[in-house]
Amino acid sequence: MLDILLISSDDERAGRIAALVAQENNGHCLRTIRSGAARLAEYRESAQKADLLIIDDVHLEQRDLAAVEAIAASAPRLSCLLVTPSLSQEWLVAAMRAGVRHVLSWPIDEATFASELSLIDEKKAAGTGRESRMVSFLSPRGGSGTTLVLVNLAYTLARERGKRTLIVDLSRQFSDAHLMLADKPPAATLVELCAQIDRLDGAFFDTCVMHVHPNLDVLAGTSDPIKGADLKAVQVERLFSLVLPRYDAVLVDLGRFVDPISMLALDRSSDIGVVLRQTIPHLHTGRKLVDILRELGYPSSKLRIVLNEYDKSATVDISTLENALGVRVAHRLPRDDKHAGQAIEQGSPLLEVARSSVLAQGICALVDVFWPKPVEATTSVFSRLFTSKPAAAPMRTLKTES
Repeated sequence: MLDILLISSDDERAGRIAALVAQENNGHCLRTIRSGAARLAEYRESAQKADLLIIDDVHLEQRDLAAVEAIAASAPRLSCLLVTPSLSQEWLVAAMRAGVRHVLSWPIDEATFASELSLIDEKKAAGTGRESRMVSFLSPRGGSGTTLVLVNLAYTLARERGKRTLIVDLSRQFSDAHLMLADKPPAATLVELCAQIDRLDGAFFDTCVMHVHPNLDVLAGTSDPIKGADLKAVQVERLFSLVLPRYDAVLVDLGRFVDPISMLALDRSSDIGVVLRQTIPHLHTGRKLVDILRELGYPSSKLRIVLNEYDKSATVDISTLENALGVRVAHRLPRDDKHAGQAIEQGSPLLEVARSSVLAQGICALVDVFWPKPVEATTSVFSRLFTSKPAAAPMRTLKTES
Protein backbone atom coordinates (compact mmCIF):
# COMPACT_ATOMS: atom_id res chain seq x y z
CA MET A 1 0.00 0.00 0.00
CA LEU A 2 1.23 3.47 -0.91
CA ASP A 3 0.67 6.80 0.78
CA ILE A 4 0.14 9.09 -2.23
CA LEU A 5 0.01 12.88 -2.35
CA LEU A 6 -1.49 14.32 -5.54
CA ILE A 7 -0.83 17.96 -6.40
CA SER A 8 -3.15 18.87 -9.27
CA SER A 9 -4.23 22.16 -10.81
CA ASP A 10 -7.38 20.72 -12.40
CA ASP A 11 -10.32 19.08 -10.60
CA GLU A 12 -11.37 16.94 -13.56
CA ARG A 13 -7.87 15.58 -14.12
CA ALA A 14 -7.44 15.03 -10.38
CA GLY A 15 -10.63 12.96 -10.40
CA ARG A 16 -9.34 10.88 -13.29
CA ILE A 17 -6.03 10.21 -11.52
CA ALA A 18 -7.87 9.29 -8.30
CA ALA A 19 -9.95 6.77 -10.26
CA LEU A 20 -6.80 5.24 -11.76
CA VAL A 21 -5.21 4.95 -8.31
CA ALA A 22 -8.28 3.17 -6.92
CA GLN A 23 -8.42 0.94 -9.98
CA GLU A 24 -4.81 -0.15 -9.49
CA ASN A 25 -5.18 -0.84 -5.75
CA ASN A 26 -8.02 0.16 -3.42
CA GLY A 27 -5.60 -0.05 -0.50
CA HIS A 28 -3.60 3.01 -1.58
CA CYS A 29 -4.14 6.12 0.54
CA LEU A 30 -4.60 9.20 -1.66
CA ARG A 31 -4.57 12.82 -0.53
CA THR A 32 -5.30 15.53 -3.09
CA ILE A 33 -4.28 19.20 -2.98
CA ARG A 34 -5.56 21.66 -5.57
CA SER A 35 -2.48 23.63 -6.56
CA GLY A 36 0.15 24.16 -9.24
CA ALA A 37 3.76 22.98 -9.33
CA ALA A 38 5.05 26.51 -8.68
CA ARG A 39 3.64 26.35 -5.12
CA LEU A 40 5.13 22.97 -4.23
CA ALA A 41 7.37 24.43 -1.53
CA GLU A 42 4.26 25.15 0.56
CA TYR A 43 3.51 21.42 0.75
CA ARG A 44 7.01 20.10 1.45
CA GLU A 45 6.10 18.71 4.87
CA SER A 46 3.13 16.78 3.46
CA ALA A 47 5.23 15.45 0.58
CA GLN A 48 7.98 14.23 2.90
CA LYS A 49 5.47 12.00 4.71
CA ALA A 50 4.28 10.35 1.48
CA ASP A 51 5.64 7.39 -0.47
CA LEU A 52 4.67 8.90 -3.82
CA LEU A 53 4.17 12.47 -4.99
CA ILE A 54 2.14 12.89 -8.19
CA ILE A 55 2.40 16.33 -9.80
CA ASP A 56 -0.20 17.23 -12.42
CA ASP A 57 -0.16 20.85 -13.56
CA VAL A 58 -2.04 21.83 -16.71
CA HIS A 59 0.28 24.80 -17.18
CA LEU A 60 3.49 23.01 -16.19
CA GLU A 61 6.68 24.62 -17.52
CA GLN A 62 10.26 23.45 -17.20
CA ARG A 63 11.14 26.32 -14.87
CA ASP A 64 8.65 24.85 -12.35
CA LEU A 65 10.87 21.79 -12.01
CA ALA A 66 13.18 23.64 -9.61
CA ALA A 67 10.49 23.28 -6.94
CA VAL A 68 10.12 19.60 -7.80
CA GLU A 69 13.88 19.12 -7.47
CA ALA A 70 13.88 20.75 -4.03
CA ILE A 71 11.15 18.40 -2.81
CA ALA A 72 12.91 15.32 -4.21
CA ALA A 73 16.22 16.33 -2.63
CA SER A 74 14.62 16.84 0.79
CA ALA A 75 13.04 13.36 0.84
CA PRO A 76 15.36 10.71 -0.68
CA ARG A 77 12.85 7.87 -0.16
CA LEU A 78 10.05 9.79 -1.89
CA SER A 79 9.13 8.68 -5.41
CA CYS A 80 7.90 11.38 -7.80
CA LEU A 81 5.59 10.89 -10.77
CA LEU A 82 5.31 13.87 -13.08
CA VAL A 83 2.52 14.39 -15.61
CA THR A 84 4.07 16.46 -18.41
CA PRO A 85 2.62 18.16 -21.50
CA SER A 86 4.54 15.67 -23.68
CA LEU A 87 7.00 12.78 -23.51
CA SER A 88 9.59 14.56 -25.63
CA GLN A 89 13.29 13.92 -25.01
CA GLU A 90 13.58 17.49 -23.76
CA TRP A 91 10.96 16.93 -21.07
CA LEU A 92 12.39 13.55 -20.05
CA VAL A 93 15.89 14.97 -19.59
CA ALA A 94 14.56 17.99 -17.69
CA ALA A 95 12.52 15.75 -15.38
CA MET A 96 15.46 13.46 -14.68
CA ARG A 97 17.71 16.39 -13.87
CA ALA A 98 15.09 17.40 -11.31
CA GLY A 99 15.28 13.96 -9.70
CA VAL A 100 12.03 12.61 -11.19
CA ARG A 101 12.21 9.04 -12.49
CA HIS A 102 8.54 8.44 -13.36
CA VAL A 103 7.14 10.57 -16.18
CA LEU A 104 3.79 10.28 -17.97
CA SER A 105 1.95 12.56 -20.37
CA TRP A 106 -1.74 13.50 -20.52
CA PRO A 107 -4.01 11.71 -21.25
CA ILE A 108 -2.58 9.03 -18.96
CA ASP A 109 -2.48 5.50 -20.31
CA GLU A 110 -4.18 3.16 -17.80
CA ALA A 111 -1.80 0.22 -18.23
CA THR A 112 1.31 2.40 -17.99
CA PHE A 113 0.01 4.17 -14.89
CA ALA A 114 -0.80 0.86 -13.19
CA SER A 115 2.66 -0.45 -14.04
CA GLU A 116 4.36 2.64 -12.60
CA LEU A 117 2.40 2.38 -9.33
CA SER A 118 3.16 -1.32 -9.08
CA LEU A 119 6.89 -0.68 -9.50
CA ILE A 120 6.90 2.05 -6.88
CA ASP A 121 5.03 -0.26 -4.49
CA GLU A 122 7.60 -3.02 -5.14
CA LYS A 123 10.42 -0.55 -4.54
CA LYS A 124 8.91 0.40 -1.19
CA ALA A 125 8.52 -3.26 -0.21
CA ALA A 126 12.09 -4.04 -1.27
CA GLY A 127 13.35 -1.29 1.00
CA THR A 128 11.99 -3.13 4.04
CA GLY A 129 13.67 -6.45 3.20
CA ARG A 130 17.25 -7.67 3.59
CA GLU A 131 19.98 -5.06 3.55
CA SER A 132 21.25 -4.96 -0.01
CA ARG A 133 23.51 -2.60 -1.90
CA MET A 134 23.84 -1.80 -5.55
CA VAL A 135 27.05 -0.39 -7.01
CA SER A 136 27.29 0.75 -10.63
CA PHE A 137 30.46 0.98 -12.72
CA LEU A 138 31.03 3.00 -15.85
CA SER A 139 33.83 4.62 -17.82
CA PRO A 140 34.03 7.52 -20.29
CA ARG A 141 36.07 5.51 -22.81
CA GLY A 142 36.46 1.97 -24.07
CA GLY A 143 39.53 0.00 -23.08
CA SER A 144 39.47 1.19 -19.47
CA GLY A 145 39.14 -2.32 -18.06
CA THR A 146 35.82 -1.59 -16.36
CA THR A 147 34.36 -5.05 -16.93
CA LEU A 148 37.53 -6.82 -15.76
CA VAL A 149 37.54 -4.74 -12.58
CA LEU A 150 33.82 -5.27 -11.89
CA VAL A 151 33.84 -9.02 -12.56
CA ASN A 152 36.83 -9.66 -10.31
CA LEU A 153 35.48 -7.36 -7.61
CA ALA A 154 32.21 -9.32 -7.63
CA TYR A 155 33.99 -12.68 -7.53
CA THR A 156 36.21 -11.58 -4.65
CA LEU A 157 33.22 -10.21 -2.76
CA ALA A 158 31.35 -13.50 -3.22
CA ARG A 159 34.24 -15.84 -2.44
CA GLU A 160 36.23 -13.98 0.20
CA ARG A 161 33.41 -12.11 1.96
CA GLY A 162 30.63 -14.66 1.47
CA LYS A 163 28.31 -12.03 0.03
CA ARG A 164 25.42 -13.23 -2.12
CA THR A 165 26.33 -11.30 -5.26
CA LEU A 166 24.77 -10.60 -8.66
CA ILE A 167 26.40 -9.07 -11.75
CA VAL A 168 24.00 -7.30 -14.13
CA ASP A 169 25.60 -6.57 -17.51
CA LEU A 170 23.74 -3.46 -18.64
CA SER A 171 26.37 -2.13 -21.03
CA ARG A 172 24.20 -3.05 -24.07
CA GLN A 173 27.03 -3.01 -26.60
CA PHE A 174 29.02 -6.20 -27.15
CA SER A 175 28.52 -7.23 -23.52
CA ASP A 176 31.11 -9.75 -22.37
CA ALA A 177 31.12 -9.83 -18.55
CA HIS A 178 29.97 -13.47 -18.48
CA LEU A 179 32.87 -14.52 -20.73
CA MET A 180 35.31 -13.64 -17.95
CA LEU A 181 33.68 -16.16 -15.60
CA ALA A 182 32.34 -19.01 -17.73
CA ASP A 183 33.05 -20.85 -20.97
CA LYS A 184 29.42 -21.53 -21.85
CA PRO A 185 26.67 -19.34 -23.31
CA PRO A 186 24.05 -17.92 -20.94
CA ALA A 187 20.60 -19.49 -20.72
CA ALA A 188 19.15 -16.03 -21.38
CA THR A 189 20.41 -12.48 -21.71
CA LEU A 190 19.11 -9.37 -19.99
CA VAL A 191 17.24 -8.36 -23.14
CA GLU A 192 15.67 -11.80 -23.52
CA LEU A 193 14.56 -11.80 -19.89
CA CYS A 194 13.06 -8.33 -20.20
CA ALA A 195 11.18 -9.36 -23.34
CA GLN A 196 9.26 -11.75 -21.06
CA ILE A 197 9.00 -9.35 -18.12
CA ASP A 198 5.39 -10.36 -17.42
CA ARG A 199 6.70 -13.82 -16.44
CA LEU A 200 9.31 -12.42 -14.07
CA ASP A 201 9.39 -14.01 -10.64
CA GLY A 202 12.06 -15.67 -8.54
CA ALA A 203 11.82 -19.05 -10.25
CA PHE A 204 11.93 -17.63 -13.78
CA PHE A 205 14.85 -15.37 -12.86
CA ASP A 206 16.85 -18.34 -11.55
CA THR A 207 16.50 -20.09 -14.91
CA CYS A 208 17.89 -17.04 -16.73
CA VAL A 209 20.99 -16.21 -14.66
CA MET A 210 24.33 -18.01 -14.82
CA HIS A 211 25.34 -19.59 -11.50
CA VAL A 212 29.13 -19.28 -11.70
CA HIS A 213 29.86 -19.68 -7.98
CA PRO A 214 27.72 -20.69 -4.96
CA ASN A 215 27.55 -16.99 -4.05
CA LEU A 216 27.78 -15.38 -7.50
CA ASP A 217 25.22 -15.15 -10.31
CA VAL A 218 25.54 -13.31 -13.62
CA LEU A 219 22.76 -11.85 -15.74
CA ALA A 220 24.48 -11.65 -19.11
CA GLY A 221 24.09 -8.69 -21.41
CA THR A 222 23.32 -8.82 -25.09
CA SER A 223 26.04 -8.99 -27.72
CA ASP A 224 23.75 -7.24 -30.21
CA PRO A 225 23.59 -3.43 -29.79
CA ILE A 226 20.39 -3.28 -31.85
CA LYS A 227 18.59 -5.64 -29.47
CA GLY A 228 20.01 -3.67 -26.55
CA ALA A 229 18.12 -0.62 -27.79
CA ASP A 230 14.84 -2.50 -27.20
CA LEU A 231 15.21 -2.35 -23.42
CA LYS A 232 12.56 -0.29 -21.62
CA ALA A 233 12.96 1.53 -18.34
CA VAL A 234 9.86 -0.07 -16.83
CA GLN A 235 11.34 -3.53 -17.51
CA VAL A 236 14.68 -2.76 -15.88
CA GLU A 237 12.98 -1.11 -12.91
CA ARG A 238 10.91 -4.23 -12.32
CA LEU A 239 14.01 -6.40 -12.58
CA PHE A 240 15.85 -4.33 -9.97
CA SER A 241 12.85 -4.50 -7.64
CA LEU A 242 13.01 -8.29 -7.82
CA VAL A 243 16.76 -8.81 -7.42
CA LEU A 244 17.66 -6.34 -4.68
CA PRO A 245 15.85 -8.21 -1.89
CA ARG A 246 17.49 -11.47 -3.06
CA TYR A 247 21.15 -10.42 -2.97
CA ASP A 248 23.57 -8.76 -0.57
CA ALA A 249 25.36 -7.02 -3.44
CA VAL A 250 24.29 -6.14 -6.98
CA LEU A 251 27.06 -4.87 -9.28
CA VAL A 252 25.95 -3.25 -12.53
CA ASP A 253 28.20 -2.80 -15.56
CA LEU A 254 26.93 0.28 -17.41
CA GLY A 255 29.71 0.45 -19.99
CA ARG A 256 29.76 4.04 -21.27
CA PHE A 257 26.01 4.69 -21.09
CA VAL A 258 24.40 7.57 -19.21
CA ASP A 259 20.77 7.53 -20.28
CA PRO A 260 17.32 6.92 -18.73
CA ILE A 261 18.01 3.17 -18.51
CA SER A 262 21.39 3.45 -16.80
CA MET A 263 20.05 6.16 -14.49
CA LEU A 264 17.72 3.57 -12.95
CA ALA A 265 20.84 1.77 -11.72
CA LEU A 266 22.63 4.99 -10.76
CA ASP A 267 19.64 6.11 -8.69
CA ARG A 268 19.65 2.88 -6.70
CA SER A 269 23.44 2.73 -6.29
CA SER A 270 25.06 3.58 -2.98
CA ASP A 271 28.32 4.18 -4.85
CA ILE A 272 29.26 4.83 -8.47
CA GLY A 273 32.60 3.48 -9.66
CA VAL A 274 34.24 5.49 -12.46
CA VAL A 275 37.14 3.58 -14.02
CA LEU A 276 39.85 5.70 -15.66
CA ARG A 277 43.37 5.43 -17.00
CA GLN A 278 46.18 7.99 -16.93
CA THR A 279 45.89 9.36 -20.45
CA ILE A 280 44.95 12.76 -21.85
CA PRO A 281 41.81 11.38 -23.59
CA HIS A 282 40.66 9.83 -20.28
CA LEU A 283 41.35 13.11 -18.52
CA HIS A 284 39.09 15.06 -20.90
CA THR A 285 36.27 12.53 -21.21
CA GLY A 286 36.50 11.67 -17.52
CA ARG A 287 35.96 15.29 -16.57
CA LYS A 288 32.99 15.47 -18.94
CA LEU A 289 31.47 12.30 -17.44
CA VAL A 290 31.88 13.54 -13.86
CA ASP A 291 30.30 16.88 -14.82
CA ILE A 292 27.33 15.08 -16.39
CA LEU A 293 26.85 12.92 -13.30
CA ARG A 294 26.92 15.98 -11.05
CA GLU A 295 24.45 17.79 -13.31
CA LEU A 296 22.09 14.83 -13.05
CA GLY A 297 22.17 15.05 -9.27
CA TYR A 298 24.80 12.47 -8.32
CA PRO A 299 27.12 14.17 -5.81
CA SER A 300 30.89 13.82 -5.76
CA SER A 301 30.58 12.02 -2.42
CA LYS A 302 28.91 9.15 -4.27
CA LEU A 303 31.64 8.81 -6.90
CA ARG A 304 34.57 6.42 -6.48
CA ILE A 305 37.35 7.04 -8.99
CA VAL A 306 39.22 3.81 -9.72
CA LEU A 307 42.52 4.37 -11.52
CA ASN A 308 43.30 1.28 -13.58
CA GLU A 309 46.81 0.33 -14.78
CA TYR A 310 48.39 2.92 -12.50
CA ASP A 311 51.79 4.20 -13.63
CA LYS A 312 53.65 6.57 -11.30
CA SER A 313 55.70 7.89 -14.23
CA ALA A 314 52.69 8.67 -16.45
CA THR A 315 52.31 12.18 -17.87
CA VAL A 316 48.91 12.50 -16.19
CA ASP A 317 49.68 12.05 -12.51
CA ILE A 318 47.14 11.62 -9.73
CA SER A 319 47.12 15.27 -8.64
CA THR A 320 46.48 16.42 -12.22
CA LEU A 321 43.61 13.96 -12.54
CA GLU A 322 42.08 14.90 -9.18
CA ASN A 323 42.30 18.62 -9.91
CA ALA A 324 40.61 18.16 -13.28
CA LEU A 325 37.80 15.98 -11.92
CA GLY A 326 37.30 17.69 -8.58
CA VAL A 327 37.16 14.21 -7.00
CA ARG A 328 39.87 12.29 -5.17
CA VAL A 329 41.08 8.96 -6.54
CA ALA A 330 39.60 6.24 -4.32
CA HIS A 331 41.88 3.40 -5.41
CA ARG A 332 44.78 2.59 -7.72
CA LEU A 333 45.06 -0.76 -9.48
CA PRO A 334 48.58 -1.68 -10.65
CA ARG A 335 49.37 -2.52 -14.23
CA ASP A 336 49.66 -6.29 -14.61
CA ASP A 337 49.27 -7.15 -18.29
CA LYS A 338 50.44 -10.73 -17.85
CA HIS A 339 47.89 -11.88 -15.28
CA ALA A 340 45.07 -9.69 -16.59
CA GLY A 341 45.59 -11.25 -20.02
CA GLN A 342 45.64 -14.78 -18.57
CA ALA A 343 42.38 -14.19 -16.71
CA ILE A 344 40.64 -12.82 -19.80
CA GLU A 345 41.93 -15.55 -22.12
CA GLN A 346 41.01 -18.37 -19.72
CA GLY A 347 37.67 -16.86 -18.74
CA SER A 348 38.58 -17.24 -15.07
CA PRO A 349 38.77 -14.81 -12.13
CA LEU A 350 42.15 -13.47 -11.06
CA LEU A 351 41.82 -15.22 -7.69
CA GLU A 352 41.85 -18.54 -9.53
CA VAL A 353 44.46 -17.68 -12.17
CA ALA A 354 46.97 -15.70 -10.11
CA ARG A 355 45.82 -15.26 -6.53
CA SER A 356 49.09 -13.72 -5.29
CA SER A 357 49.53 -11.35 -8.25
CA VAL A 358 49.65 -7.63 -7.56
CA LEU A 359 46.45 -7.10 -9.55
CA ALA A 360 44.51 -9.76 -7.61
CA GLN A 361 45.69 -8.21 -4.35
CA GLY A 362 44.71 -4.79 -5.66
CA ILE A 363 41.19 -6.08 -6.36
CA CYS A 364 41.00 -7.49 -2.82
CA ALA A 365 41.89 -4.05 -1.50
CA LEU A 366 39.25 -2.51 -3.78
CA VAL A 367 36.60 -4.64 -2.04
CA ASP A 368 37.44 -2.77 1.17
CA VAL A 369 36.84 0.55 -0.61
CA PHE A 370 33.28 -0.36 -1.60
CA TRP A 371 32.47 -2.75 1.26
CA PRO A 372 34.54 -1.69 4.29
CA LYS A 373 34.76 -4.33 6.97
CA PRO A 374 32.78 -3.47 10.10
CA VAL A 375 34.88 -2.06 12.90
CA GLU A 376 35.10 -4.48 15.80
CA ALA A 377 33.88 -3.19 19.13
CA THR A 378 36.68 -1.91 21.36
CA THR A 379 37.51 -4.36 24.15
CA SER A 380 37.28 -2.90 27.63
CA VAL A 381 40.38 -2.41 29.77
CA PHE A 382 39.29 -5.02 32.36
CA SER A 383 38.52 -7.69 29.78
CA ARG A 384 41.95 -7.16 28.23
CA LEU A 385 43.60 -7.53 31.67
CA PHE A 386 41.88 -10.79 32.54
CA THR A 387 41.85 -12.45 29.13
CA SER A 388 44.72 -14.84 28.49
CA LYS A 389 46.92 -13.92 25.59
CA PRO A 390 46.55 -16.34 22.67
CA ALA A 391 49.57 -18.18 21.36
CA ALA A 392 51.26 -16.45 18.47
CA ALA A 393 50.30 -17.82 15.09
CA PRO A 394 53.09 -19.12 12.88
CA MET A 395 54.32 -16.70 10.26
CA ARG A 396 53.02 -17.34 6.78
CA THR A 397 55.30 -17.00 3.80
CA LEU A 398 53.73 -15.26 0.82
CA LYS A 399 54.43 -16.91 -2.49
CA THR A 400 55.22 -14.68 -5.43
CA GLU A 401 54.45 -15.70 -8.95
CA SER A 402 57.02 -15.40 -11.67
